[in-house]
Amino acid sequence: MSANILDVSKLSMHFPVQGNLLSRKRSIVKAVDDVSFTIAPGETLGLVGESGCGKSTIGRCIVRLLEPTDGCIRLMGKDVTHRSQWRLGDMRRHVQMVFQDPAASLDPRMDVRHIIAEPLQVQGTGTRQFRRERVNTLLDLVGLPQTAATKFPHEFSGGQRQRIGIARALALNPKLLVLDEPVSALDVSVQSQVLNLLLDLQRELGLSYLFISHDLSVVRHMADRVAVMYLGKIVEMGESDLIYHDPRHAYTRALISAIPMPDPTRINHSAVLPGDVPSPIDPLPGSAFGRRISHPYLEATYGMDLTPVEIEPGHWVAPDPCAISLSDLARLGIDIYQ
Repeated sequence: MSANILDVSKLSMHFPVQGNLLSRKRSIVKAVDDVSFTIAPGETLGLVGESGCGKSTIGRCIVRLLEPTDGCIRLMGKDVTHRSQWRLGDMRRHVQMVFQDPAASLDPRMDVRHIIAEPLQVQGTGTRQFRRERVNTLLDLVGLPQTAATKFPHEFSGGQRQRIGIARALALNPKLLVLDEPVSALDVSVQSQVLNLLLDLQRELGLSYLFISHDLSVVRHMADRVAVMYLGKIVEMGESDLIYHDPRHAYTRALISAIPMPDPTRINHSAVLPGDVPSPIDPLPGSAFGRRISHPYLEATYGMDLTPVEIEPGHWVAPDPCAISLSDLARLGIDIYQ
């Protein structure tokens, strides 16, 4: 039995696209394609990448808001990949999600007490008095007064609404939280408060996090390990310090160079990538990154397995000739001239 909280193996999520009136052909959007990673107890894995790369889709697959096309998701050693909805009740106790927009994720017709207690009611946990006490405990835990229980979501600020969403996610004492851009809709000053709250909760409750974000500075503050996604695939993954101080993939280097520096006297020399992200609809063969930058080694990647491999202990990178150095390719035993 795996010691990890979460094991994701070769996960894929493809969406069919209906053809137009002139073409009956159905295309496929490969939102997530052959993604693998693990999360250990008490660990935070940061999942980063541009908008549309498939980060949120992975989160929704893990909590089974979407049923994956292929692959395997194991939660605490149990396969939940294709478990039917009526058999997901036990899984919901162990994994919960905090959504990006706190206003849209809270029912405006319900007061805070009913919002936070709803997971307990759905699971049939405890008496009415127990649920009332549990709501008060959770409000204290996320730094809100107990008087908030009788109010409605529109009476709170964005940061307070996100605290309510976190309290609801904690109602069933889960082991894993999927945090989908949890602070991107908040002011900078409020972001730091919510991030520090999440760190405090992790230490106090022993939680594991999948932290999804496009903000690498936030991920650096939160994550033990970082996985970088590009067009539905993980291209680099490793310990946070390794990724930020010694990135091997060209896309990772470009993302890190774009992190704003909090020094107005320092010029930020960010690496601007040429071209546009290729379409995920029926992607062409070879390296998607190489196709974006029209790399001269693009044809050499046709038919290559670009699944990340371990280049050094704890550091995985896609063996893509269009994105990593020839010396790194040689370390991986790859010769593009064969």
